[in-house]
Amino acid sequence: MTDKQIIRKVVVGSRLHDLYNEKSDYDYRAVHMSPLIDILSPYKKNKNTDWIEGDVDNTSYELTEFCKMATQGNMTIHEILWSHKILENTPIGEELFENKHKFCDSKRIFEASRGYASNQLNKMNLHSPNDRTPKFMIAYIRVMQQGISFLNTGRLNCRIEANRDFLKEVKWNFKPELVPQATSIFQQLEKDIVKAYESNKEKMSPDIEWIEEFILKAYKGRRGV
Repeated sequence: MTDKQIIRKVVVGSRLHDLYNEKSDYDYRAVHMSPLIDILSPYKKNKNTDWIEGDVDNTSYELTEFCKMATQGNMTIHEILWSHKILENTPIGEELFENKHKFCDSKRIFEASRGYASNQLNKMNLHSPNDRTPKFMIAYIRVMQQGISFLNTGRLNCRIEANRDFLKEVKWNFKPELVPQATSIFQQLEKDIVKAYESNKEKMSPDIEWIEEFILKAYKGRRGV
């Protein structure tokens, strides 16, 4: 019996968003398939997420869990489908990529983007900024911009374009004087994502039937099963 099989692995994080410099870490995300017996056996506890953090942040999601998360609108998950920096791929991974629109849900993208941004805002210390403030500030702006673009165009832009110079300044030369500008951007993004959703809320919905058939076909054809 073979072990977990990587079906798609990509670069994410600052090197995907093109906000990196020579000191930036590498961040990888992958989708894997476990042996079918590990999923079906009542005597085994299958681990849906593998995570190794250090100089390299390397996370992998089990296929069934990944498909479920992808329909929930999380931009971090969708980047695995849309990243153009591919390290490993298989026919199953390529089929995922070719059918990435089948996982899109306008309402979930809207809710997940705002929810993620709100979570980042709660982690920020805008009154007395510390070393973690820039990270959360960038995450807030990035995810909201990606969500807005996704709702408006039906595509996920992995390379960050809007507010690009500001984000690079926050990341590499942060100072408290940048907080008022960030706050203004936050407020505008909140207005923009509401407008984008109202204009496109009926535009995207996941194809659950296709997703279920795809998972079944993938496991039937998995090597070593």
